[in-house]
Amino acid sequence: MPHKYFSGCCFSLLLVFSVSCNSSKHAGKSQVTLPGTWQAQAIVIDGDSKDWPSPYPNYDAKAMVAYATSNDKQNLYITMETGDEMTQMKILKQGMIVSIDTNGKKEPEFNINYPLPNDNEPFDMAKHRSHKGESQLHPEERWITQIKKSAKDANQYSLDGFKNCNGGYMVSQTTPCGIKVILKIDEYNELVWEAVIPFKAIYNKDTISEKDAGRPVSVCFAVNRFKTPETKAENNSGMNNTMNANSMQGPGGRGAPGASRSGGRNISNDPMQHLYENTKTWKQFGLAYQH
Repeated sequence: MPHKYFSGCCFSLLLVFSVSCNSSKHAGKSQVTLPGTWQAQAIVIDGDSKDWPSPYPNYDAKAMVAYATSNDKQNLYITMETGDEMTQMKILKQGMIVSIDTNGKKEPEFNINYPLPNDNEPFDMAKHRSHKGESQLHPEERWITQIKKSAKDANQYSLDGFKNCNGGYMVSQTTPCGIKVILKIDEYNELVWEAVIPFKAIYNKDTISEKDAGRPVSVCFAVNRFKTPETKAENNSGMNNTMNANSMQGPGGRGAPGASRSGGRNISNDPMQHLYENTKTWKQFGLAYQH
């Protein structure tokens, strides 16, 4: 059974969710629905991207994540991958929510909260700031070690909106609705997130049919940010602390994908700024079908 920490984490994550994927439904026009991808052979949910196209077909340059979806007659498959160390740390420490809208819009009905926020071992961001005007962050070995440890500790998740399958689970558990998730750091130091969602859990039927071909679906990946730290100037400014902290919330510049398979980090005025930004990545597509 999940320990005491699990229930507290789950509650805090659900509070964050109210301002993450759900807030998108009031945004402007929906993006064009992409065709779905038929999965001829079932994907093994093991944290290894070998079952997926390389590189992943979709990439969000702001969020620094690559992602893909596919389906067969019984299941929807979802994956996300990032080789960016700051994004990995945000996901592992602040949590991520993957949401599904079976109407193809941006109004999530089903939510997978995984990984849950984890503050058991606080992340000292000051140790990883760039120095002397460096334009690119060079990850230290201890940071990579901490990422790998946090990924190994990400063994709990929660489900919301799924009939007869809500609540908290261990990754090793078999859920009543057949949902399975996993997250691992692979041999290339990429964070790989995978999930299988049986159509029974979202459509209340065991398999889709030919008439479901093109049926719209949306998937959202929402990553929560770190709280913006105070600077030395703020610590010395007294009454201006709050004003200065708020002024740091603006977006930071980032370049195009780098050398890693799912995109790296290029020159930026503040390489750490990405840690203090919430990101939401939507994919809207239609179900694929083959006889």
